[in-house]
Amino acid sequence: MDGVPEIEPSPKIEPGEYFDYHYKITNPPGTHMYHTHFNTPVQQMMGLGGAFIILSHNRNTNIQHDYFLMLQEFTVTGLMMGEIMPGTYDLDPMAHDFNFFTINGRCFPYVTPLRVKAGENVRIRLGNIVHDAHPMHIHGHQFTISASDGNTIPANNRLVKSTVNIASGETYDLEFKANNPGNWPFHCHIPHHMSNNMQMAMGGMSTVIEYQ
Repeated sequence: MDGVPEIEPSPKIEPGEYFDYHYKITNPPGTHMYHTHFNTPVQQMMGLGGAFIILSHNRNTNIQHDYFLMLQEFTVTGLMMGEIMPGTYDLDPMAHDFNFFTINGRCFPYVTPLRVKAGENVRIRLGNIVHDAHPMHIHGHQFTISASDGNTIPANNRLVKSTVNIASGETYDLEFKANNPGNWPFHCHIPHHMSNNMQMAMGGMSTVIEYQ
């Protein structure tokens, strides 16, 4: 299933058609991603990609919340810089001057908060399948990087940080203890990635860790 139609032996699924894959999972447990290899700039920008998470038979019951966040960026045309107007707009799949940045397809403040309770252990899985690298930063906590690109990092080699730079095609698993009640931002640390079309208000690739 890993190939480019018309170059490698991989199916090109026409509109109205389907293709069934049957395969055995031999990879170790971890966080992976999938995406299209046909007309990639257009189809990937339209959302044809996501998470592929392999779970262990002996699941870690010490994790109370397990979130996956897909980082995405888009070039929306037809708006002046700093302008946000309700409506339907086109995307430019070949442009690299991105002006909208999302988590799981939504800009802040329309994202789903990461809800936790004090004392819980939390895992956040990050996936970046777009062009830019994104330094993701957590407020009020520090996290341990427990896995990279679907591979578990040995406990004695894990880094404790508050920011991790996730390049295109990478995944990281972050784990932290919810030990600082409040509402804490979790966002890309590149300033204009925290906005919607360069608006002054906070937006873009941002969410909130929300204590219940």
